[in-house]
Amino acid sequence: MTFFFQYLTINLLSRKRRRRSIPPISQVTKKSSSSAAAGACTTILDLPGHILIDILSRLPLGSVLSSRCVCTAWSTLVSDPLFTSLHIARVQPLELLLRANGLGCVSTALHLVDVDCIVKTAPPLDLNERQETRLNTKMLLPIPEYSIESRGVDQNDSSSSNSFLDRDYGIVNSCNGLLCLSKSIYNNPHIICNPFTGEYVSIPNSQGDDRFWGPVVPGFGYCPRSNKYKVVRLGFRLENMFQSMAEVYTVGTASWRSIGYAPFDLGVSLFATYLNGVIHWVSDDEKGPVFIVAFDFEVEQFSVVPLPPHFGETHKVRENLHHMNMGVLGGCLSACDVTFVDHFDIWVMKEYGDPTSWTKEYVIQTHSGHLHRPLKVLENEDILMIWDKRELVLYNPVERCFRYLRIHGVLSVFEALIHVPSFLPLMDAVVGDNLNVENIKTSSENELLEGAETLFLVEQGKPRAESQSPLLWGTNDER
Repeated sequence: MTFFFQYLTINLLSRKRRRRSIPPISQVTKKSSSSAAAGACTTILDLPGHILIDILSRLPLGSVLSSRCVCTAWSTLVSDPLFTSLHIARVQPLELLLRANGLGCVSTALHLVDVDCIVKTAPPLDLNERQETRLNTKMLLPIPEYSIESRGVDQNDSSSSNSFLDRDYGIVNSCNGLLCLSKSIYNNPHIICNPFTGEYVSIPNSQGDDRFWGPVVPGFGYCPRSNKYKVVRLGFRLENMFQSMAEVYTVGTASWRSIGYAPFDLGVSLFATYLNGVIHWVSDDEKGPVFIVAFDFEVEQFSVVPLPPHFGETHKVRENLHHMNMGVLGGCLSACDVTFVDHFDIWVMKEYGDPTSWTKEYVIQTHSGHLHRPLKVLENEDILMIWDKRELVLYNPVERCFRYLRIHGVLSVFEALIHVPSFLPLMDAVVGDNLNVENIKTSSENELLEGAETLFLVEQGKPRAESQSPLLWGTNDER
């Protein structure tokens, strides 16, 4: 299929050089009977639109990104809702995005990692061998406060509205190809964006935003039955600092609305995980045990999802809370326990909502002493993880060995995000009467904004067995 795509692309580009313009999609997808009668040469552009969508929807993400640049017609087809549904059903894309996110170094760029290409590339054969992969595809997050005129402002000047804290946006979570961004200082949700199309909408402020006491706990999700996207936030207000309030914003409406008191007090937002129309957080309430808090966006109700029984042990309740993580593996809610010295456990809830279905899927021996966070189970059954926020890890559960790929290019720790790409325009994905869609500025401004930030994945040495520690990297290895 990829070879066929390359052949069609080359054929189309050669034809495009002989044309001054590309015909509208209505002309592209409908063959002219008079031209056929005249014996005109036909190309891929003469195929009906639904057949072109069928072809394009079978391509991997890298080829889809290339196809959008071939011509306006193909870009339009890739933005069609039919393409989105077919591509997700056939390719099931779960792409890995990386973002530099260290103290004083929070990037506005998301770097796409071609995990399949890495898996298919043979690892080095010995310790001294080293191979490097450049991450060529980069997307920008919308940072509205940052402008050309503000580049000369001192980042340490807290009196400036364009200070570092004003430009520091965190990623709340991903849902159906969209990202929710929050102002990191208070974690208040601020923007909904599609990094692959460059479109975004701003979440309106409420009159009571300045009356929050401390950071809020945000979440973003989709309601399948009502076809609406919603944002929820939990926080304490100055008028009642002992009871958390819950508010919901429906994307496309004009304002937030209160849904009353939250039944749980979440001190901070830990491991916001979206699955099946529900956002999940791990509780951080010092007055009670550790458990998962769930919020159903459709019915706007909270519930409790118990953690695996092992997490209820006394020594894990408080001091080790931050030595675990939560996510989605294989379409199931998962929890990773990294509180042991010599191994970590990966638990999976086989039947969502049934606490008895928690299953210890993997027990992985390690002596690294740092946090492993599982990200994705690959087609070959390898587990993709990020280790110590600086290296990607491929773990083979059959051979019980690790491949470590150091992230180079920026002296920082990194945030890893599993994301389902979508090329559907926001006006088609979100319904509402108050939807003001904007586009991230392109061309030279973005080049100045990001400078020369380029990331590389560097793998040195052959895969290491569970009993071996990862290779230690010195500061001289940083780019």
